[in-house]
Amino acid sequence: MVTPIHTIVLLFALLLGGPADSKADIDPERSSPEVLDLSMTIGDQRYAFKVVINEAAEKGGAAILFLHGYGECGVDGERQLRVGLPKHAQENPEDWPFVLLVPQKPVYNSEWEDHEEALLKLLEKSEEKGLHDPDRLAITGLSQGGHGTALIASRHPEMFVAAAPVCGYIRPVFDEERGRIDHPPATVETAEFVQAAENLHDVPVWLFHGDADQVVPVKESQVFYEALKAAGADARYTELEGVNHNAWDDAYTDDGLIAWFKEHLLEN
Repeated sequence: MVTPIHTIVLLFALLLGGPADSKADIDPERSSPEVLDLSMTIGDQRYAFKVVINEAAEKGGAAILFLHGYGECGVDGERQLRVGLPKHAQENPEDWPFVLLVPQKPVYNSEWEDHEEALLKLLEKSEEKGLHDPDRLAITGLSQGGHGTALIASRHPEMFVAAAPVCGYIRPVFDEERGRIDHPPATVETAEFVQAAENLHDVPVWLFHGDADQVVPVKESQVFYEALKAAGADARYTELEGVNHNAWDDAYTDDGLIAWFKEHLLEN
């Protein structure tokens, strides 16, 4: 991550084809990867939005919406491609035979749900252009994008076949008008956790978090996992021993997670 992500340390200190065992055919004449720019202006705000189609992916096929973290915010349209899933998918396309929908959140001190209207319009634009199959769409994201993954998926569970928040949190930390938001310690009965878990009852969820995370407390994922289980959801949780905030490199190179996405996006 770039330097601005460390700002969140202070905030929390003070307070993302075929069967699963097969690989898509690779077209040697296609560029690797094909990156399409679907950026648009909504109101007075510019939103950078890239669609990445690597040589193992099928245009118009299964897709993953990736929500980046604090450090990749902006409107350059490039930083969100360098960290997390886009990075690993471009380095190992055979592992990730999916269209990647990669918006960029323009405002640092805001949450992804503050830009929900823009996200929905960006997805609609990609669908209209035939770039992804809306019936085979998953969502994942890291840190601030892990929060966005849980919140956006819980608000629109009908849109996603699977959701994988990485080192995320449930209650918003940023508010564009009020600034930083402090919260008391979460429990499995905390309203926001209960509501998100109940909304995700029918969406498979896999959480990843480092047990040494000094930015987003690991308790955020621990409590959410317990809330998901209490709600009867299909939930998994991987806690990474000795890993600080960068849980994404472990998550997006995890063979189990890769197979899980293939199962939900390519088999069903």
